Formats: sequence, structure tokens, C-alpha cells
Amino acid sequence: MASDKEKNRMKVYYLTASAIIMCYMSMVGAIADIAEYFSEYRVEVIQTGVTAINLMIIFGAFTAGLLSTRAQKKTIILTGLALVTVGGICGFLFHDTIILFYLWSLVIGAGFGMFTPTMLSLLVDYFEGAERNRIAGMQTSFVNGGGVALTFIGGMLAAIAWNFSYFAFMVAVPIFIIFAINLPAKNKYEVERYDWRKLPVSVVYYAVSVIMFMLVYIVFPSNIALFLYEKNLGTASIAGCVNAVFMTGGVFFGFVFFKFSPKIGDYLFGVAHLMLVICFFTLCFTNSLIVVFAVSFVGGMSISMTMPQAIYSVSMKIPPQMSVVVFSLIGSISTNIATFASPMVIGFSSGLISDAGNSVSRFAVASLIALVFAGIQFVAVTIRRRKEL
Repeated sequence: MASDKEKNRMKVYYLTASAIIMCYMSMVGAIADIAEYFSEYRVEVIQTGVTAINLMIIFGAFTAGLLSTRAQKKTIILTGLALVTVGGICGFLFHDTIILFYLWSLVIGAGFGMFTPTMLSLLVDYFEGAERNRIAGMQTSFVNGGGVALTFIGGMLAAIAWNFSYFAFMVAVPIFIIFAINLPAKNKYEVERYDWRKLPVSVVYYAVSVIMFMLVYIVFPSNIALFLYEKNLGTASIAGCVNAVFMTGGVFFGFVFFKFSPKIGDYLFGVAHLMLVICFFTLCFTNSLIVVFAVSFVGGMSISMTMPQAIYSVSMKIPPQMSVVVFSLIGSISTNIATFASPMVIGFSSGLISDAGNSVSRFAVASLIALVFAGIQFVAVTIRRRKEL
């Protein structure tokens, strides 16, 4: 493994870069304003346009996995950051049609898809054991901390005009400079071509767990702006603040994750779903902005239970040479399949119970799904642990 000096230096780069992973959240507070700008389209079309970033992250991550056997990690990371920057600049300047709106989402998504899993794989390259567990939790805190700042900034920018929210993607520039100067040009480990038939079953389990979680988690940031609008509780700037508090919950739990993970382990997946149940169910019945802020913090903690646990658990079951491929599957492909599909799945389901198809009906459906998923996770982990005895 790396020397202490090398690990400390890499820890700074790794955590700093993690702060921009949720940069795309800077646009969710502007959904209501974008829907008004493209008023001829249904709100689901606008939500899908924003989450098209997540769709392209899937293809970008798949590309990163393929390139990891042919190109250096530094090259893949810098290419991804360059695409994010280009998409942000073009999105601000050229946004008059729905086609352009979707196009820049795809460019930005491709960039994040290449950048994120490749950067995440550095965790396996430089850290091990308890140190890896602690940094996995801290990494999620930095992801959410960056998301807090960028979502707040995005909401403030959207209050000027919705296309100003693209400015948030310029944070890719300083990260590009950091890695261009400091990341070693040569991979720490030679990457082998991977036979997917040899993929451990446990990796599939963690991939499915992430899909189950993100399918309901993303309901909050995708619908809170519309919820506040429908309840007359606030504008885009307030939605940005609520989303910031939501991610602050993730920041908080990320720093205490290492205290719970060794004791609870994969049961954290079920606990995370229960936190979302509390959040979504309460939103269905409240008209208080104070309550909205309170339950957003509770629900936000869930991501720092799920993602670091999945990343840490799977990292202990694979060799370092396979890290880019597996983290592409766990950290990007699974996550963003669920994120992209969520508006369609939740929107369709809410339409079955309410003709209005409003944000409250979406939160109601999401709370029921999260409750079912919580039960599935508790049962699955219990059965797996009994088999391991």
C-alpha cells in the first residue's frame, strides 16, 4: 500500500473531488422555473430532462470501465471533468429548445460517468481496513457537503434565471487542475480485463440494494420544489435551502458512519429506507415549513447509511485491479439507473392512486415503496448472516 505521506495527500484530493459528485443537484431547485420556461411540456418531461444527466452517467461509467483496461485513470478523470465544464458553459449559453436542454444534460452526465467511478476507485488503491471504512463515510459527507453548497448556490442562481444554475458546474475546473497537477500519470495497479461471468454474487446484491435505495431517495430532491410551490410554502430559493438541509443530514451521518458500520453492517440499508419513510410520510400531512426542514434532515441521513456501506462492503470483496469496473456498477450505473427511472416509476404509480398526480401523491407512493424495501433488506441480511454462521 501507499506510504503515510502519499495516503494523506491522496485523502485530501479524494475528499475534495468528492465534493462535486452531486453537482447535478444544483438544477433540481430550478425544476419549477424550467417547467414554466418550457410550459408546453409536462412537468415529467422536465424532471426527466434534469435526470437525463443520470442516464448518461450510466453510459459514461460503462465507458470508464472499458477504458480502465486501456487508459490511465488520470486520463479518464480529466476527460470526464472537461466534459462537465463544457456542458455547463454550453447549457448557460444555449438553452432555448428542449433538445438543447436534454443535450447538455447528456454531455454533463457523460463527464460525471467517467469521472466518478474512476475517482472512487482510488479508495481501494490507497486505503485498507478500518481506514478505508472511515474514509468511505467521510467521502459521503463530502459528497453531501458539496451538494449542500452547490444546491444552495444553484437555487440562488435559479432565482436570477434558471439557466444560471449551469454555472454550478464550473466547480469542475479547480478539480481538473488539482488532478492534472497531482495525480500520478501511471495507475497504481495494472488493470486486467474482467470476465463478468466471475462477478461475485455479493456485488450483484450491493448493486440491487443501491438501485432500491436511489429509486426512492431521489423522490425528495426531484419533487420538493413542486411540493413547496403547490403548498405555497416557498420559491426556488427556498427549495434550494430545503435540499441543502436534506444533504446536510447526509453530511452529519457520514462523519459518524464508522461508529455504526462495524456493529450494524448491511442492516444500515434497511434503516436508511425507514428514515425515508419517516420523511416522506410526514410530508404527506404537513403544511409547516419548519416541519419540512426537520424531516428533510432526517431523510437526508439515509444516503450516508447506504452508499458508504455499499462501497466499503464491496471493496472488501474485490481485488484493486477490478475497482473501476465494480465501482462503475455500484457507484454510477446502479445509482443512476434508479435515479433516471424514478420519475417515471413514481409518477406512474402515483397516477394510479390520485388523478391529480401531484407531489403529495408521489411522496405517499415513495413512502410505501421504501417501507417494502426496508422489510426486504432486513430479511435478506438476516438470512445471509445465518448462512454465514
